[in-house]
Amino acid sequence: MKLRRNKYYVLIELSGVPYLLPYGQAQLEFKRAVRLNETGAFLWKLLEREHSSEDLLAACADFYGTPEKDLPSLMADIAQFLESLISRGCLIENTTKKIPKNAVKKHINAGSLTLKLVGSPEALSHNFDSFLCEPSENVDQTLTIYPFSSSPYINGELLLQGSVLKIIDAGDRYALFFPSHKYIKEVHLSKDGSLADFYCRPPYTDDFRDELFHTIRFAFLFLAQRRHMAALHSASFLYQGKAWLFSGPSGTGKSTHTNLWKELLQVPLLNGDLNLLAFEDDRPVIHGLPWCGTSQICDPGTYPLGGIILLKQASEDHVEELSPDTKRLLVLQRIISPTWTPQMFNSNLDLVDELASKIYIARLHCTKEFSAVKVMKAGIDSYLSTHNYTEASESGKLEQL
Repeated sequence: MKLRRNKYYVLIELSGVPYLLPYGQAQLEFKRAVRLNETGAFLWKLLEREHSSEDLLAACADFYGTPEKDLPSLMADIAQFLESLISRGCLIENTTKKIPKNAVKKHINAGSLTLKLVGSPEALSHNFDSFLCEPSENVDQTLTIYPFSSSPYINGELLLQGSVLKIIDAGDRYALFFPSHKYIKEVHLSKDGSLADFYCRPPYTDDFRDELFHTIRFAFLFLAQRRHMAALHSASFLYQGKAWLFSGPSGTGKSTHTNLWKELLQVPLLNGDLNLLAFEDDRPVIHGLPWCGTSQICDPGTYPLGGIILLKQASEDHVEELSPDTKRLLVLQRIISPTWTPQMFNSNLDLVDELASKIYIARLHCTKEFSAVKVMKAGIDSYLSTHNYTEASESGKLEQL
């Protein structure tokens, strides 16, 4: 492993004490100053050019005349020093991207898109198993997992920065950083969405696989947006041959409400947390996704979209018809597809605007009782009747309500 200095740190002596001080991009990212001792300053000067830790040990031992018996201790000190500077962003690891020798290639189909996952078999989550498909030459997105603790150095325009996610526009790609992640620290995503490189810290534990599984969603939703699709935070089920999505802020009860439908009417549940909005032949549909929160409910199929219901807790159940602008606003607020740039935001807005004129959108003020299902079913049935939608009842229970 070769190391080089982050160009946004400079070695300065303050009253004779050496410090690494951030400036430029590092200062913008609120990096902290690092106080060095004499040996640390010596090593930093050596790193003006790329060196491995073995190179640094040899140079340091020669400079200080370190006896051979003390070399293991010196090496441990150097390793600790280097790791400290790497973790602070002062040093960059230069690595050659190499796919592991035991890497596998898995193809999955999600949201009408074919993804190819490349990486160690121990790194890939079984949550994709229901979406596996036969290998194909027509791959929409290739996702490669590299087992390196640091990626090639990236610089560019800072788009977003928070405690969970930082995004840099690096010209030919987007670089996504995840400060709170333990295993998946960085993702490089090509501007057309066709390639995504994940830089990871093994070991490949269950926690690693879970973190990678959820991080892949960022790359997938970016590509899906470019194909005129958007993800809605919602739970869904199939009723009268159409998918119905129920959405609301955390704690509103979308899972509770959809489970009431299943219990009362035996409707098939489709997804407990996320649904992909799309169009096929100008008709609104939803595509199944492997990401489903803690519900473990995810159907890989594609279904006609009947409507989106916005939930609001209340002491009594009733359906509120919404104005055209309110429909668009409330649905747009539940979309979780990227909004890193104005263009991405407008892409979501265009899809919602097109969707709003073709499906049923209403707000359900609801309790957590079966009465909420009866009220909402009446609203949906009225909509279907008005729009000349007729289909035989799926079960005798539908006639009893």
